Amino acid sequence: MATMAVITELVDAGLQLKRQGNLRGAIEHFRQLHATYPGNARIMFELAGTWSAFNVPEQALPLYQELLALPKGQGLPPKDMPRLYTRLGVTLLTLGDIHDALTIIDEGLRLHPSYRPLRVWRILVLSGSGADHLALLDALELMLESLAPSRWDIFEDDIVAAVKQMRAEHSTEEKQQPPDTKQAYAHQAGDRGADARKPDNDSNARLAVEISEIEEADEPTTVTVEEVAVTVKVKEPKKKPRKPRRKKQTKRSQLGKQAVRIDISGAGDAAEKKSDDDEPPAPASPLKIPVDAD
Repeated sequence: MATMAVITELVDAGLQLKRQGNLRGAIEHFRQLHATYPGNARIMFELAGTWSAFNVPEQALPLYQELLALPKGQGLPPKDMPRLYTRLGVTLLTLGDIHDALTIIDEGLRLHPSYRPLRVWRILVLSGSGADHLALLDALELMLESLAPSRWDIFEDDIVAAVKQMRAEHSTEEKQQPPDTKQAYAHQAGDRGADARKPDNDSNARLAVEISEIEEADEPTTVTVEEVAVTVKVKEPKKKPRKPRRKKQTKRSQLGKQAVRIDISGAGDAAEKKSDDDEPPAPASPLKIPVDAD
């Protein structure tokens, strides 16, 4: 009993790290707990959930599968089993395995038919697999059960009858289909989900195998290679900015830029005697002669 109390306290500490957004710390915390208490279902469940929150479903998947395979009494308590089926189904859907996701969710609904998250994820899985008609039926039935009858006014009986008729028609069509058609459809749905996440390198692998077969064959072999659409983006070269042209400077003549002052007034030009009637003589102005530079 003391050990269970200690484990519960340690698990709560890891969940606190997860709630705070410290996913790396939470993962390391739960990994240490898993190494210390191997086989503990609660620790495995929370470790897988933290891996899923960290967007690494590849690490969460084997933990969920191991939990589901545990014998009764060693696994999760019954109240947590619907959550296990839901998380496992969502993880398979995230990895693109729609067929197995639908199988797990249907198994969970068979054991826990009233668990609504499982029903919602079944609608999403069906829609992702292309079974839109069946997804619509599930969505309508869930909607009818979720809303109170008073919200449907006088049309409730008509809507319920229409949905039941659609379900009956779908069941009839499904029974009339041969088993091979159902299996092919299920695998096709799973392949479509996987192709949405898988990188497109299958063509290269097939081409490499065909080339190796040609090299080993003794006789000439004709190989048909599927056309591959390639998108090429061409970037225009960057234009170098043009440098502004410098204006040619023309040498101008230096004539007139330098001058020599020459006083041409002579000493003999003495001023005559002034009279009262005469105007004062104008001062002599020097003559400037420009000199060219050497």
